[in-house]
Amino acid sequence: MRSVGENVQAAIDLMGSGSYRSAFVPASLAVESTIRKSTGREVVSEDDLRRYLKENWALITFMGMPRALPLPLSIPFGLKRIVPVFSVHGGAEEIVDLVVTQTLRLGRLPDEFAVNSGGTFEIKDGKLLLPIGLINGILGSVIFDRSNGDEAIGVNYWISISDFKMFISELWGRADLAARIMKFYLERD
Repeated sequence: MRSVGENVQAAIDLMGSGSYRSAFVPASLAVESTIRKSTGREVVSEDDLRRYLKENWALITFMGMPRALPLPLSIPFGLKRIVPVFSVHGGAEEIVDLVVTQTLRLGRLPDEFAVNSGGTFEIKDGKLLLPIGLINGILGSVIFDRSNGDEAIGVNYWISISDFKMFISELWGRADLAARIMKFYLERD
């Protein structure tokens, strides 16, 4: 089993090669491993995933989907096949939860999803297109999580938060920095 740092590095490498779809797998595995570390439980439930995403929602949206809303109103039929009760009434948070849980369950991003080259959710050809930055937001939640302060990654890996570009090796577990950067931008606007 890969460490959180190895999964983050794998996701960044896949994004760097243009394999955004594939990058959802190590990004989702990094979330699952982070939850394991923070809770001390070996088995991660869907409720654990949902709680983690909810607790990190401000950072995920700030880093990965600042312009992703509003959501499309007509959900593709194929997506409803995965989860018959799925609707957009829960909003983007429900979609991200579904992406992570189904990616972990299947070992791949479900076929009903694709990655949008823009920063919004869209419906196209019967698929729900996800904002390209979503992976960055998910990775940011993992990198800044306090439980990952002991993680490591190659020295040349970096991540952007708005116009701050920083080496990941200096950010592990630094939730205080993420909060400070978000506060800076929210007060500026």
